[in-house]
Amino acid sequence: MGEISIAFITYVIIIGIAIFIGYSYASYMIRRTGQVLAQSFIAGTIIFTLDVFTIIGWAFYTWGTNEFVFINGIFLGFGLLIISELILITSLVIKRKKMVQQFNYSLKKNTHN
Repeated sequence: MGEISIAFITYVIIIGIAIFIGYSYASYMIRRTGQVLAQSFIAGTIIFTLDVFTIIGWAFYTWGTNEFVFINGIFLGFGLLIISELILITSLVIKRKKMVQQFNYSLKKNTHN
């Protein structure tokens, strides 16, 4: 496996970690505050920022190697950025009701004590 292949794999893994961080943040904070839209926006911003930093890192890493690798990596990064935002939005919309119910349950539990 070549150096560029390892760089591509690392690139995709870092973007995957950004999805995990953004979703974990949104899930935790929605359960704590009950604010779905605000926390979803912040999580989307986290993913966007981490992905853009990863794309910039890719650009610096591959700048002097090969134009084909450079351009394909940037297109891959922006494609994964769009896909990761869609995954975040879809998963939060699907699990929104459950997370808000958990917030309401914890709110009722804390007010009855």
